[in-house]
Amino acid sequence: MISSAKSPTINVETLAFSRSNKLGRLHSNIGNVAKFKGIVPQKNGHWGAQIYSNHQRIWLGTFKTEKEAAMAYDSAAIKLRSTDSHRNFPWNDRNVQEPSFQNQYSTEEILNMIRDGSYQQIFVDFIMKQRMRADDEQFSCIQLFQKDLTPSDVGKLNRLVIPKKFAVKYFPYIFKDVEGVDDTELIFYDRFMKSWKFRYCYWRSSQSFVFTKGWNRFVKEKKLKEKDSIIFYTCACPNKVQEQHGQGQYFSMIDVVYCNGQSGKVDGFNQTEDVQRELAVVLRQNMRKKLQKDGKELKEEKEILKNKAKQKGFRLFGVQINEVELQLQPCSQTGTE
Repeated sequence: MISSAKSPTINVETLAFSRSNKLGRLHSNIGNVAKFKGIVPQKNGHWGAQIYSNHQRIWLGTFKTEKEAAMAYDSAAIKLRSTDSHRNFPWNDRNVQEPSFQNQYSTEEILNMIRDGSYQQIFVDFIMKQRMRADDEQFSCIQLFQKDLTPSDVGKLNRLVIPKKFAVKYFPYIFKDVEGVDDTELIFYDRFMKSWKFRYCYWRSSQSFVFTKGWNRFVKEKKLKEKDSIIFYTCACPNKVQEQHGQGQYFSMIDVVYCNGQSGKVDGFNQTEDVQRELAVVLRQNMRKKLQKDGKELKEEKEILKNKAKQKGFRLFGVQINEVELQLQPCSQTGTE
């Protein structure tokens, strides 16, 4: 039996307009291809990366931006070709370390890292370790995520909403299947090495992750307003500080970027790395000040205790006899049983 359904009507003008848009996007992508070597535009708006080696085409994967695809080509070229071959981006103080990094891995391992998207993070970890070896007193910080503050984040609700994708990735797991509100306490340090404690909760009613207790105090002391931003970091503590002062190897940090430009908002990987490098220097300076202050206070406290001990006792034949000294003197036994 033949269906009696009518064929859909095709609007010729709409079809022509759609084709025109696609051609426009294609011509735009072709222009970008000319800008970088080894990148291929995709129909979904993403960018592929490829490189030729020994007359063979090697596919490097698909990336969200043309810049990421171009960087993937450069990284692969280091391993597959010489360091003086064509590059999409010039050498700088960061990527100049890539040859040393890649020497630790085989060609297949490097290509797999590029394809699965783990290359940049593993390379950043390598850079951080190198810096710590070069300067044992140097802190290292890696940015986790940035949160732009909304009116409710700094309002009377006294809570900060953490985006779910960041909460589940970077913060401790909270059992969401248990009735009621589950929570735990998180401790962060600011750039002045002052500690901040926040109650971290999962609210079943709104299915959201939030900071509650401690957040309002942070907002008031830092004078936060709408459109300001907070940035979360994980920081590595220098070995010297760990050994001498019992500080843990890693700690979490929270920093503030004000909307009026006091710190300057960060966009782009290289700028973010510059901020992290600057932050590491600031942490080292402030940690040194804090340790000097703690050492001075400890010295003063010891001096006070010493003076108090001297005050307790009496003078005998011009000699000050203290109670502490009396307690330490061995008892002499005299007389007969």
